Amino acid sequence: GLPEEMRERMLLSGVVLDQTDGRSGTFVQVDHTPVHVSLVQDGVEMMSLSAALQKHRWLDEYMWRAVAPDADRFTSRVEHAEPNGYFIRALTGEKTLLPLQACLYLETEGLAQSVHNIVIAEEGSELHIITGCTSGPHTETGLHLGITEFFVRKGAKLTFTMIHNWHPGIAVRPRTGIIVEEGATFI
Repeated sequence: GLPEEMRERMLLSGVVLDQTDGRSGTFVQVDHTPVHVSLVQDGVEMMSLSAALQKHRWLDEYMWRAVAPDADRFTSRVEHAEPNGYFIRALTGEKTLLPLQACLYLETEGLAQSVHNIVIAEEGSELHIITGCTSGPHTETGLHLGITEFFVRKGAKLTFTMIHNWHPGIAVRPRTGIIVEEGATFI
């Protein structure tokens, strides 16, 4: 398991690691490394982006479609970094009963954490996600670059809650792009 101090920081950003019966799945990344992935619901995929790119050849078509890689120096930096972050996908017609949760945790002092997330709600699906982004209690400086691309297909519904809890000395530069198709809802 993860250290108690780390679990407490994650809880402050909405990520519950001890009583996960209220969640459909959990993804935790510390610095650049996925350290925990668990999924308890069928019809949903959740894994590291690097694992998803190996599993799904078609995923390349989604990379940088909702956010331009040359939008600014931060997006450019993430484009040239290793693909770290999460991939979440609800299959056609599937609905998450309980939310999925993802935590991006910055532990190493002075680190630049480059994160690229892809979320796909396929046609007619329903997806609920809670993302908690935080830093270690002794991590006072660093950089969090978070690129998230959402694709909400026809008639799908995606509810996304993002809670950030950073030390004041950490620079956070999120960049988000959302493509919502006909009859779909993004909250």
